[in-house]
Amino acid sequence: MPKFHCPRCKQPTLSMKDKYLIGWWKTANCGGCGARITAYPILLMIYSFLYVWNIIWWVGMAQFNDSLHYLIYMAVIWLLLDFFNIQLIPLAAMKDKAKPSEEPKAD
Repeated sequence: MPKFHCPRCKQPTLSMKDKYLIGWWKTANCGGCGARITAYPILLMIYSFLYVWNIIWWVGMAQFNDSLHYLIYMAVIWLLLDFFNIQLIPLAAMKDKAKPSEEPKAD
């Protein structure tokens, strides 16, 4: 099973399932450093648009031309989008929540 590298610790700790779910607006935790891993939201927005466009375009073509072979095109393009989603979308580590500063109180 191929592993994907954590952007923070650079260790191959993310599985293909994690990488796939990250491409669907999910987050994953690195097994090595515990960082929360996500993808860049602008790229995810573009891919989400492409998935929706794929459905609307090919279902519309099947409806207007009264032929179901367009749904096969939709499935093929969906698989290509999934492949590119897994292979091309870069990962990013989310920032840790700011911890309150522990300053000594002056009396």
